[in-house]
Amino acid sequence: MNKKVFYAILICIMIAGAIVIATMGLKADIIYSKNVRLDMYLGKEYNKQDIEQIAKEVFGNERMLVQQVEFYGDMFSITVPQEVEDLDTKVEQLVSKVNEKFGLELKKENITKVYQPKIKLSSVLMPYLLPMAISMVIILIYVMIRFRKIGVWKTLSAYILTALASELIYLSILAICRIPINRLVTPIGLAIYAIVITIVTAKREKQLTAYHEETKA
Repeated sequence: MNKKVFYAILICIMIAGAIVIATMGLKADIIYSKNVRLDMYLGKEYNKQDIEQIAKEVFGNERMLVQQVEFYGDMFSITVPQEVEDLDTKVEQLVSKVNEKFGLELKKENITKVYQPKIKLSSVLMPYLLPMAISMVIILIYVMIRFRKIGVWKTLSAYILTALASELIYLSILAICRIPINRLVTPIGLAIYAIVITIVTAKREKQLTAYHEETKA
């Protein structure tokens, strides 16, 4: 693919991503959205897949998260959006199906409801921005010294633009595809950042080696 066409596609992705973020924002996962957590103590071990199947039958296609709470595997939680219709009725259905599945006699009162507010995505991402900025400054100082013979400003611009572009494209893809922001998004972003820096450094090392060979000749 022609480089100009490739760069044009990347720019279009970033523009489209910026429009989506400005108009619709990023999509938050259930744990960062306004939700209610249903905690239920069974008093006996269970198979998580059985709970997930029951939750799917009760809540249908609603976004939800099933988690094992206790280390001993006798308590679970189901997180669902607060906008779920007839929540009390569905809680009763949940208790009934759990009793039927595990031979228990639990009641609706055995489920604890914990209402959780929406978490700002900026508060999730902000703690990682400072370490990334510090690491970038350290890297730029290093490359200024390491690659000074092949052009300081050209090298700096390559690192800064590539790192920024890769993260912007990543965010744009998340926004355009409506991929929920969850706990994996930031580690993946950091991995992309590290991979991009490694690739740019490898290219600069080749250029530096070629420069030394030319000067020797």
